[in-house]
Amino acid sequence: MWTKKRLLVFWLLLAFQVIFLLAFVFLRYVDVDEGFYLEAAYLVKNGKLPYLDFFYIQMPYLPYAYSLTSDFGFSSLFFGRLISAAASLLLGLLLFWLAYKLSGDAKISLLVFFLYGFHGLTLTWHSTVKTSTFSDLWGFFSLFFFISYLCSKGGRSRNLMLFFSGIFIGLALNFRLTHMILLIPASLLIFLLPPLENIRKRISNFAFLLFGVILSSSFAIYLFLRDPHIFVFDNLIFRQIWGFKVVQMNLLTRLYTLSKFLFYPQDLPILILATLSLVYLFRRLKRKHEISLEDRATIVALSFAFSIIILSFLVSPTQFQYFAQALSFLLIACIPALRRWKSRWENKRIVIPLGTLYLLSMLPFVLIFIFGIREKDKQFTLKNLKKVVEVIEKNSRPEERILTFTPLYVVLSKREPMPGLEAWGGEVAPLLTEKQMRDCKLINLEEIKKMIREAEVNLIAAEEWILPGSDSSLWAKYQLLEKISGVQIYKKK
Repeated sequence: MWTKKRLLVFWLLLAFQVIFLLAFVFLRYVDVDEGFYLEAAYLVKNGKLPYLDFFYIQMPYLPYAYSLTSDFGFSSLFFGRLISAAASLLLGLLLFWLAYKLSGDAKISLLVFFLYGFHGLTLTWHSTVKTSTFSDLWGFFSLFFFISYLCSKGGRSRNLMLFFSGIFIGLALNFRLTHMILLIPASLLIFLLPPLENIRKRISNFAFLLFGVILSSSFAIYLFLRDPHIFVFDNLIFRQIWGFKVVQMNLLTRLYTLSKFLFYPQDLPILILATLSLVYLFRRLKRKHEISLEDRATIVALSFAFSIIILSFLVSPTQFQYFAQALSFLLIACIPALRRWKSRWENKRIVIPLGTLYLLSMLPFVLIFIFGIREKDKQFTLKNLKKVVEVIEKNSRPEERILTFTPLYVVLSKREPMPGLEAWGGEVAPLLTEKQMRDCKLINLEEIKKMIREAEVNLIAAEEWILPGSDSSLWAKYQLLEKISGVQIYKKK
């Protein structure tokens, strides 16, 4: 039941989540990939196509989501982040609403909303111009419609729910290819979960799901048909070469990364609750031999979550933030355990200390991503980026191309990107043939050095670890304007 007090709690949780998200939007240091995605957004806004006109290593939809705000210079970063934050809030509200519909309990839905909105991984990665926010949002929409399919009594509405579930799986995977994994549990559950229908009907249901995926993937299919080789190379082969031959993450490192997710103070209680829900599910099935609606929702949510976790462990490199994509699914799976243990967590002596500990567990994310306490992140603090951008703007014209290995400097200073440097493929380049380099529209380090020796560009912003300033013969025709946190800015003499 909703009382004035509970409504007040909801609005307070929402307000504080907005405040925390805005703090990360405007204070978080910049992830280097944000520049890559913003530059791709700028290029598609100007009529370029991913893969065909420039190198792009993700599925094609994300640049279009940020394209309208991609050419405002430094403000493009914040506009893009605000779009991500809005998508994150929408996901949180949908999670809250579904939790209430499944549990019928205001307190449980508020707790689920709290656990989502104040999770460090949510705040850190849903405040960036990256793939995670939209793939998480569409992935959760697909779960919502799949559960709606299970709730439908029959007829066209069930097929429609599956169709929309497929639409959103397609959207999720076209922002981030890893979300294609959701198609596996969704397809299997159509054939395994009640209500029991004949095989022809289940095949028909699966066809509606698949049709939704294909329809929402139509633009990606178009790009694939235009050039299948380059589409597959950019999306899969290049990333596999980088992940398995350059990074070379071994099994122990993978297990260590997984353990960070499993035992992090904010993740552990969610995982324990989801596991308890699974235990209670098995007990009920053993006792009653029937599956309730709540049981089905738990099975679907856990299936989606486990598929994401398993794939995140298998890909290379395995990164802590990848596992966060399972959080919204895990929180839905927590509902049966939350109902079972409601009398315990409603006790103020228990809930206040646990809630405080949960909030304090955000501190590492705040210290790392807002205060930038790690030396390796200093280059990408907003303060240092602004310094680099100011030097570039002062010493170049808006229509001028600048040479840089980090697309951030190009986008934030509103300068034109250098063809072949939309992304830096230097670590992978030695492993590629000349034809592969041409096909994916990249230039290698030797070509760049030749451009510098022949003074083909007026301004260069280069990381010292890539092009050391000690190589005097390379920089003979340039003068060093400034060095800012490892970034050397040169101008032609």
